[in-house]
Amino acid sequence: MSAHLRRRCADPASADALRRAVLADNPDFVSVTVEGSDLVVAASADSPSSLRETIEDLLACLGAAEKALGLARP
Repeated sequence: MSAHLRRRCADPASADALRRAVLADNPDFVSVTVEGSDLVVAASADSPSSLRETIEDLLACLGAAEKALGLARP
């Protein structure tokens, strides 16, 4: 089971800053890349609940990174 998320950022540098912010916490089953100004997340898990938990954790980390980097939208 897998999920793909895409988040449009203001520019490629902002997308890469977010990617780098969550890179250290990424387990082997999560991939975070940058395509232009988009942050692209791909995650996989053995069960729907595991996938949901992985995505929720990653989104929380991205939210914290956005705030810390001053990239959060109002």
